Amino acid sequence: MRRSGFILAIDSYLVRKGMVSILNRMNGIAILKEFGTAEPLISYLKNQSVDFIIISQSIFDNSADLFINYPGLLEKTILLKEGHSGKETPGDSNIQAYTSIHLMEEKEKIVWKIRGLLDQNAPKKIEVHTAELSPRETTIIRLVSMGLTNRQIADKLFLSAHTVMTHRKNISGKLGIKSVSGLTVYAIVNNIITIEEVTSKPAQ
Repeated sequence: MRRSGFILAIDSYLVRKGMVSILNRMNGIAILKEFGTAEPLISYLKNQSVDFIIISQSIFDNSADLFINYPGLLEKTILLKEGHSGKETPGDSNIQAYTSIHLMEEKEKIVWKIRGLLDQNAPKKIEVHTAELSPRETTIIRLVSMGLTNRQIADKLFLSAHTVMTHRKNISGKLGIKSVSGLTVYAIVNNIITIEEVTSKPAQ
């Protein structure tokens, strides 16, 4: 039986070793590499293939350009997040590009999520934020991803710059994403914008 190769990119040594312990107890998994920072991970992924990546939020944010340039990696990515959310259950039917794991989740739930990825017939799941966003917030995420400034967005949507900033603050609060690169990756994953639109000239 072929084993699925996993890359671990987790900045905390203790958390990384804890994840290694969980994976080593699961059949059909081989840990290929461990990274504690973004730079060696980016270099490795540009030249090596991988089945799945478990990556901490900070390293993911610092590697955002890589995921934008190679969007296929998102389908192999498990985002390791701090905190806990009880929104997702095994009965969810939402299909997304990558799964998220919260550090405070029980080991059984972490194993369940990873098993879901290993099963080629199982949908990949994450906690879904899109439904929480208003149409206006979704539009603003799209324009931010296209490279527009707050002033440009305000002019385009006939809003004040202060209103745009308020919307962006609310978006960051809902998604837990503060950087432009992080919002861009989120927009691509959730089909708010395409890779071609991101790499094209900013809208006027």
